[in-house]
Amino acid sequence: MAECIVGDIAPMDNVSKAEKHRREKEYETQSSPEARLVKQFDLVEMILQAHEYEELEETPGRLQEFFDSTEGRFHHPDVIQLVDCLKEERSGHMSNVAGAMHSRISQDPATDSAEAPPQPQPPTHTS
Repeated sequence: MAECIVGDIAPMDNVSKAEKHRREKEYETQSSPEARLVKQFDLVEMILQAHEYEELEETPGRLQEFFDSTEGRFHHPDVIQLVDCLKEERSGHMSNVAGAMHSRISQDPATDSAEAPPQPQPPTHTS
């Protein structure tokens, strides 16, 4: 998101088109420490949104590919700390859902192999 470096530049800011282009190019080429940090923030935003969607939909782990795509791409210590906290929270949510599903399955008599299913009764005839 180049606008993180370029910012929301309004016409009254008197920033030339050349300067806007220079800032966008800096982001695209990752040619400065600031551009690289902003790129990491963009990736954090992506996985935060993925995590939020998983929570809203109650489908932890469904958007794993977004998390996988960011592996090894964080370098700033503060960003790494934030991502580690998010992964820990997400892992807890995934464990809670897995535990709840296991609990429901073990409490469902239809899935209990020790209990035989009820046998159909033959029809009764009255004369």
